[in-house]
Amino acid sequence: VRPIGTGSTLVAVEGTVGSANPHRKNGSLASVSNEFCFFHSRKPGRLPIPSSLGPRHLRIIAQAIRSAWDELDSFDYRKSEPFHPSHLHDEDELSTKLTEILNDMLAENRGSKFKKSVFHVVVRDGKQSTADLSSHDQMPDLTFRLNNDAFLDDESALFVEAKCVDNQSGCGEYVRNGLHRFVSGRYAPRVTFGMMLGYTVDPYQDVVQNLSSYYKSATSAEAIACSAPLTIFDPKLLCYRSDHSRGVGATPDFTALHLWVVR
Repeated sequence: VRPIGTGSTLVAVEGTVGSANPHRKNGSLASVSNEFCFFHSRKPGRLPIPSSLGPRHLRIIAQAIRSAWDELDSFDYRKSEPFHPSHLHDEDELSTKLTEILNDMLAENRGSKFKKSVFHVVVRDGKQSTADLSSHDQMPDLTFRLNNDAFLDDESALFVEAKCVDNQSGCGEYVRNGLHRFVSGRYAPRVTFGMMLGYTVDPYQDVVQNLSSYYKSATSAEAIACSAPLTIFDPKLLCYRSDHSRGVGATPDFTALHLWVVR
């Protein structure tokens, strides 16, 4: 996998966590930080509490995805049929193979800190409900959970949506039919974070530069709702973040992580 640069766009280093937001508790207002938190789906009146999956776990997952992609990109993954280069343009094919490799890493304990004593098997296309319960068939591409999650809730997880970023769709598919699913509350309505995974090609390698350029000219309601500056989450992993406000029904604030790999 070739490195993805940061281009000439200025990005800020990750700083103070979250922003304080008011929520009612017993008729009064309480100020809490919503970053990396979880709202219990069966106890909606409660304030958010820190998620079992914190920033350290998210960095471990991001590193595991990059390691798994290194294997997939070699075209000789031992469990699959011959991996033809044309498959690199098939989002579902890439996500399925990536999930297989990640679960092999867990089973064989070769994922460094990404190990089966800590992480549950990675789920492909796991179903969940929208924030307004209008649909119960929403399926983020990959779902990561801890083995001993304190909340024992299906919605306490890192949900990852993957999209191809290339000359055919640019960043449009990534934003309108990917990131917007998080921002609108279709995905991860009870947690305040999620991840977008970009399968990119030249010249779509720089997540900051390409998303910034896309937002400047985008006119769709979905793109406008998602438009937000990117800051660095982990410089070694080239993982970025954007922070968003959500509508009623979902967690009020949302942090999207952005991890791009090169096909």
